[in-house]
Amino acid sequence: MKRIQVVAGILLILGATLAIEWYTETRYPTQDLMLTGVPDIEVGEKRSFSYLHELELVGSTSYTLVEREDNIHTLVCSTEVTNDGKRLELESSLIFDELYNPIDYSLNVDQDGDINQINVTFTYNQIISTITFSGETVTLTDDYTGNVLLTENNMPGFWELLLLSAELESGERYVVDVYIPQGGKVFELKFYVNPNPQTISVNGEYIRCNVIQESTLDLRFYFYEGRMVQMRNDDQDLTFTLIP
Repeated sequence: MKRIQVVAGILLILGATLAIEWYTETRYPTQDLMLTGVPDIEVGEKRSFSYLHELELVGSTSYTLVEREDNIHTLVCSTEVTNDGKRLELESSLIFDELYNPIDYSLNVDQDGDINQINVTFTYNQIISTITFSGETVTLTDDYTGNVLLTENNMPGFWELLLLSAELESGERYVVDVYIPQGGKVFELKFYVNPNPQTISVNGEYIRCNVIQESTLDLRFYFYEGRMVQMRNDDQDLTFTLIP
């Protein structure tokens, strides 16, 4: 095959790809995720979810809003997992304001007695992450210009609060920048509010849920009567289901 034919073929493929992207953005435009404030959850109330990996129950996770004062909130999350005889405990704390602007975050990971930690501080222009792993400490920095949220991909509490606080309309797509400590950087997350409710099994009961999908991390969230009753991470084959 002649070189010019190869080049023409590559240009054709690139052109088709750009056309598809243009069509998607035009036909299905995204808008910024807008937050209305932290929902009125009782301080000290514990909300728990079962933790399944490949449909096998391996543990549980919970979250509690432990403090709410002068529009500053403190959220504490706990996760306990046992898999292949190994025990993993995670304790995290996030301090944020009424619009979810993060102020400080810490995560303590206990894996069979081995302790690892992540601490994240937000200054006026930087996100500073200090990671201690196997006795070694590494510091990562990222630019911070505001309008960046913080969440954890596998802790349902962060997601439930965030999505309950968002202005969402059926069939619409939303985008927001989120710093994920385990990834050590800012991710652009894209949400789609599925206009078609889905029926799922929750603790032996079939219920019809509103579904919100996130494409960057391959997450799905199921809401029923103002509560998130299930969260799925399809990329890692994890399912979190509300414990009554």
